[in-house]
Amino acid sequence: MILKKVEDGVVVSAVEIISFDVQTEDRKATIKVVLNDAQNSEETYYQSPGDKHVFQIVDENNDILRIIHQ
Repeated sequence: MILKKVEDGVVVSAVEIISFDVQTEDRKATIKVVLNDAQNSEETYYQSPGDKHVFQIVDENNDILRIIHQ
């Protein structure tokens, strides 16, 4: 899977991930992902109302599995 950060329809960053968890509180989303790297590190991203970016999680065929947009 890939986590993409999209701004104005353009992918500005992308990371390969193994798994993800999305929690929402007070209209703010917290996205925790386990990266597909040597250490299987965990990263945390945030999506808040009014942010210019949107996070997408896609599969190996670039089909969207989840959009995180507040």
